[in-house]
Amino acid sequence: MPRIKLAEKTATVLAAGIAAANPLVLQAQITVAPTFQGAITDIRTIAIASGTLVSGVVGLVGLGRTAYKLSQGDTDSMTALIFAIVGIVLGFLANTFIT
Repeated sequence: MPRIKLAEKTATVLAAGIAAANPLVLQAQITVAPTFQGAITDIRTIAIASGTLVSGVVGLVGLGRTAYKLSQGDTDSMTALIFAIVGIVLGFLANTFIT
């Protein structure tokens, strides 16, 4: 029986400690929340910029490939042009999903 009493006292002390610490925990969350929001905004901005950069590079490479194939008289030049356009469109669609 003495162990049960000790367990009850320990549980009571723990509950009182948690109840007393609750305002401190809430106060810590309030001061940290703007920092996390700033980090989320920064990550979103970086993702948008990198998506734009990648889509631009894919489009330029595709357009350059199209120009080269047209200058060589290759019949596959229109396929390269379609790949370039699709790359650009998919890149910009990805950017709209991020925001």
